Amino acid sequence: MGVDAGALGLMALARSSGADFSRVVTIGRHRMNVSNDELEAFFRQRNRADLAAIARGGSLQGYCEELLKSAFEAGLVKSMDASDYEQADIIHDMNKPLDRGEQFSVVLDFGTLEHVFNVPVAFDNVAKLSAKGAHILHVLPSNNFVGHGFYQFSPEFFYQLYAPERGYAGTRVFAAPASTPDLWYEVRAPRDVGRRVDITSRDQLHLLVLTQKTGEPTPLVEQPIQQSDYVAAWQAPRTLSKQARRSPLERALRAAFNTLRHRRKVARRDVCSSRDDITPHRVLALTGSF
Repeated sequence: MGVDAGALGLMALARSSGADFSRVVTIGRHRMNVSNDELEAFFRQRNRADLAAIARGGSLQGYCEELLKSAFEAGLVKSMDASDYEQADIIHDMNKPLDRGEQFSVVLDFGTLEHVFNVPVAFDNVAKLSAKGAHILHVLPSNNFVGHGFYQFSPEFFYQLYAPERGYAGTRVFAAPASTPDLWYEVRAPRDVGRRVDITSRDQLHLLVLTQKTGEPTPLVEQPIQQSDYVAAWQAPRTLSKQARRSPLERALRAAFNTLRHRRKVARRDVCSSRDDITPHRVLALTGSF
């Protein structure tokens, strides 16, 4: 877990979107996983020579607290972890419900919740940590991270988790291939597209998520979220499936060319392909000046 180039860019986007970094909590204690040179270049590209000079001096390395205070004007930064191994401020296992207590204006999860088995409880805890109006940021694994943690996440999960009816606004999800750190792909919500947004990739893919809490969501342990295309299907008149409507000849031909069809489908759904449900963005243009 830690602050990498994707996390830096996401925090810059949150800042330009009006996030208040005055009270920050990190889920896990986040190390700085960017070099001094990378930090300096990040700030110079955003016309902040003062922060570039600080980065060059090396004082922003180690854990992320100094970065948040120097660059994002954080007044308070606390970390939460399941053990005191990295000397977190709050010791709590996210598998277990958190008593509603101290709340924060920004909640950062840069590679922690994929390691927490009890997903509904963990994300309920994130909601409890978030004050009304708080921004929540995630950088979590998606494709090609099998074995890294318990889970890989999909855009649909976050769009349903952070839906307006659950008390969230402005939710954005970006797919970020590891080999193109300067290029993100914004994924449209399947509920808006009217179909599933399936994504394949040849590279390791992170999801970058930004949302704002505007209400009080019903706990997931009380009312789990449902996948949007199933909800739509349940509400529509019942019809035969595509497979049931196919003739015996069509089914036989599809079976004969199944391997070729599968390869074409995977290629067509690649995150980098031209498609109407994903929009590429240059990170610098998206996050703007700092």
